[in-house]
Amino acid sequence: MATIARIIVTDSELENPRQLFADFITESRKLLPKDEKHQFVLLPAGFIMFSINNDLTNIPLSEPQEKTAKQKWNDKVEALKEQAFAEFHKTFDSDVLKALQSVAHYLVIGIDSIVTPNSKDVRIQLVLTYDLQNERPLHWTGKTYPQPKERDCLIKMPIDTHFIQDRIGGKKIAVFGCHDLSVFNPRHQRHFSPFDDERKGQRKNKTAAGKIKCEFIDATLEFDPEIMLQLPHSEGTWAAKWTTLNKWLQRKNKGAGLQHFATGLKRNPKKQYPLSGTQRGNVINFAGGQWIK
Repeated sequence: MATIARIIVTDSELENPRQLFADFITESRKLLPKDEKHQFVLLPAGFIMFSINNDLTNIPLSEPQEKTAKQKWNDKVEALKEQAFAEFHKTFDSDVLKALQSVAHYLVIGIDSIVTPNSKDVRIQLVLTYDLQNERPLHWTGKTYPQPKERDCLIKMPIDTHFIQDRIGGKKIAVFGCHDLSVFNPRHQRHFSPFDDERKGQRKNKTAAGKIKCEFIDATLEFDPEIMLQLPHSEGTWAAKWTTLNKWLQRKNKGAGLQHFATGLKRNPKKQYPLSGTQRGNVINFAGGQWIK
């Protein structure tokens, strides 16, 4: 059984996901010993897109702290999750889900909103962990740390949603959305390291971006995940960020760090990065209809 079975996709495969999953299921059945299943099947961010049925401009971009405002915000985000889940079922009908159920325990997939004229460019990028065996959503999170161009339009998911509170297989699981791993960019280590002897001066947590970074770093190290899944939209240079995160986890918690991690990948036809920099532990990769190394 693979802890993480990563399906690496191309733009053309996104146009026909049914065939992609038919091939994955067929090859998984050949690979897996009898009665064994992959623990997680990992896909990239934005694998599914959904249209928004309502205007998002009245939703604050961050979860408010005041109790009544916070409840209203949560209700609106829950409505967006319902819309995203309806689109999920259009892509994964009962036949596909039953077939996936035979080879895996959980499916982790990115679901993005489509920007419409009514939305005024406001968007949300969600990540669903779907329990295939019990046929229900297990956990929702999404993107929290925006790219600079998204700071005024991204609805940011709360930091604590990245950490699944119920252990899976006895392990602590963290799920990051696109760009969230960038809080561990080694170029910013001297400002945001949680360790005084690495940090030069005070942590730069006065700006909105800096505040997210500091809180995100601290929460991740405190949670101390054993398995971590990241869902970006593109390959990018993620290897150095994984290295920084793992180094800090080992030092902070005096342990082995991450046992297994993987980045969901949509391949760039012009520039492809080594897979080794985006995975660790018991990870297998499926691309182009076959298992690859």
